[in-house]
Amino acid sequence: MSVSDIEVKCFSQCVANGIYDHVADAITSLGKDGLGEADFGIDWTTTVQDNYSGTNWSYVNTKDGRPFRTNIVGQIATSACGTKHSAKGTHFTKRVCLSLASVWTQFDSRNENVPLGDSDTVKWKWALSKPTLCSPNLADIWENQLTSIEDWVTEEKRRAATDSKINMCITKSSNELQYVDLIMLTSQRIYEKPEAHPRKVTPGALYDPRILYDYRGDYFQLRQNKLKQLNIYDTAENGLKLIPMHETYSKLRPGMLVLAVCDAHVYNMIQNSQPTSTRTIQYRSKPTLTNPQTFQLSVQAMKVLHPSDEPVEDRFIPILSTTSVDMSKDDSAIAGFSTFDLAISPTKKTKHANEQKHKGGKGKEKMD
Repeated sequence: MSVSDIEVKCFSQCVANGIYDHVADAITSLGKDGLGEADFGIDWTTTVQDNYSGTNWSYVNTKDGRPFRTNIVGQIATSACGTKHSAKGTHFTKRVCLSLASVWTQFDSRNENVPLGDSDTVKWKWALSKPTLCSPNLADIWENQLTSIEDWVTEEKRRAATDSKINMCITKSSNELQYVDLIMLTSQRIYEKPEAHPRKVTPGALYDPRILYDYRGDYFQLRQNKLKQLNIYDTAENGLKLIPMHETYSKLRPGMLVLAVCDAHVYNMIQNSQPTSTRTIQYRSKPTLTNPQTFQLSVQAMKVLHPSDEPVEDRFIPILSTTSVDMSKDDSAIAGFSTFDLAISPTKKTKHANEQKHKGGKGKEKMD
């Protein structure tokens, strides 16, 4: 049977079983601990995490100064939309360049890859989309989440240097769209150096990376680092059990309805005490300096709210040419994530998405 012959039923089941309505009610009950209701500059604000350079920004709750964490709901989208969920993860092909006097030369003229090693930071990235066939209330929540991110990006861009390159955590699933429709979430590091004594099987435990079936070949050259167990949990029907890393390919397939509790960060690259980066180096040309500013929603934990029967995407084997997260329930956003209950039915209802088609969430104009 081909992929095109597979009948997908999960979305219609969500409608028939009232899953989307229950999710919308439960998210609404979180109040300001849900991203759609948390306004940047009012409910959360900037602090400086990296005191050495002062360029990597994190965020705190305005009311109590605690680290800002927020809950985001959405449907996992495909790799074509930007999801990077594989042994390779976010590791990218690098080109080694060297300087000969004033002449810049691309060292690797054949575009050969640099293998993935212990010094590399590798994460997973998921593109979230609006849940398919979702209820009007859940559509409102989705739009409000996008608007909260847009407001954050708009305000922080004002502090960026002129001609900055902005790497946003929202994007379009198609260039033909007028507005952004995807939220990009980034995991913690998936490979880390083990401690002297092995951990128990808990979040943060480390395993042989070869349990991922696509961790094969000369591209992967880890010597000490191991695969780190992330805080990813199964549905309530499956006991909210921790999902083993080698099972996440199936459990977090496209179409999965998930809830993630995230931190917010802005990363600014520094060179010679100035925020800069180097664009692609062309032969006999000097590098062009830019000022990259990267917005990131960093997943502290994720849980599956409803499974998907969409096909599992293939992972291709690249060819060569820990510490457990603090999940203290003293943090209200973490507590909201941990006790997320689909049975809650608040009385307050939001304006339906079909009544604000020309607007963004919260009744605001959307970014192009």
